[in-house]
Amino acid sequence: MASKKRTDNKGRILRTGERQRPEDNRYLYRYFDSTGKRRIIYALTLSELREKEKQIQRDLQDGIDISRGDMTLNQLFQMYMDNKTDLRKSTRYNYISVWNNGLKDSVLGNMKISQIRQIHIRSFYSELVKKGLSANTVKLYHNLIYPALELAVDSDIIRKNPAKDAKKGIGGTRKERTAMTIAEQGKLLDFIKGSDRYRIYYPMMVFALSTALRVGELTGLRWSDVDLKENIIHIRQQLVYRNLGDGCRFHIQDLKTEAGRRDIPLTANARKSLIKQKELDLLLGRTQRQEIDGITDFVFLNSQGKPYAVSAVNTMLDNVVKAHNNLDKMQAGYRHAEPEPLPHISAHILRHTACTRLAESGLEPKVLQYIMGHANVSITLDVYTHLDFSQIQKKMEEVQENTKIG
Repeated sequence: MASKKRTDNKGRILRTGERQRPEDNRYLYRYFDSTGKRRIIYALTLSELREKEKQIQRDLQDGIDISRGDMTLNQLFQMYMDNKTDLRKSTRYNYISVWNNGLKDSVLGNMKISQIRQIHIRSFYSELVKKGLSANTVKLYHNLIYPALELAVDSDIIRKNPAKDAKKGIGGTRKERTAMTIAEQGKLLDFIKGSDRYRIYYPMMVFALSTALRVGELTGLRWSDVDLKENIIHIRQQLVYRNLGDGCRFHIQDLKTEAGRRDIPLTANARKSLIKQKELDLLLGRTQRQEIDGITDFVFLNSQGKPYAVSAVNTMLDNVVKAHNNLDKMQAGYRHAEPEPLPHISAHILRHTACTRLAESGLEPKVLQYIMGHANVSITLDVYTHLDFSQIQKKMEEVQENTKIG
């Protein structure tokens, strides 16, 4: 006598592994994954259950390791970082710090990767935007999530990457870095030069605005990198001050890209500023008192004989701008005129400004790219050059004069 077929409450015959629970009428399907582990899936309807069965059978046939899909996004990220052996130590700590600050304790971070869909990732990005985070910050999270999930795809853990196109249409505030105008640049330098308190920073400021160095390249410059005979500086390393697992301290690091390794000709102003820095150090008795990764000849030292941290340069610039604007406001009151304050200025804006001045001078884009140490010329043109409108007017007048139109 044939065994009785198992049916659901509607009389439909159930397949091997299928069952309907009498307590709530939910459907379940029992199967063995690729590792031999028994698994169960659930569905509210029989048709939904069988769609899931089809996907399971497809995954099993294609070698998708369903068992590993139980790992969370946090666990996958750890696996991804363990496999990224080409990262600089500082970059690795930055990535981990960003992840821990925004993702580790989130719903998304603790979801099983097999359950993550694009809508979950888009929701996470949208929440970042609602919190007021910048477009660049959203992009940074995407640049961590996407490759981690791509590793899962390449490893046959999931079939497709749910982060693909997840950032499309997600905005975020864009922090526009604006270069100083020529007038603002002049006011800044004049104020520093004439200030009893801040004039010791004048050579470094002139040098920064003459070379367009990254702040880590500026603070990490060594006298052995300077060739005053040939009027060249060799950019070979950068200096950072951060915790790389050994407490907050200075570290010498490789440059951001291979293009960052470059030789820059010294302009007359840059050369004079270096000579002035030497004279200032002799006058003040400044010598380096702390060896950093074997280096004892940094060009720019503070009053304690130590190189500058990026935060220290930015704090100094904040103080300079504040002092200038207080004086400007007071003097404007005496003249019954409107004050003309300086805008916020950071170490990166000095580089931004220097690049813009070089672009305004008519320097060819590829030459400008080399001086800036950019791997891609589009970065130089799209991000770092904001031409002073007065210079645009001047260029247009030159074009009109040269073309003899009209």
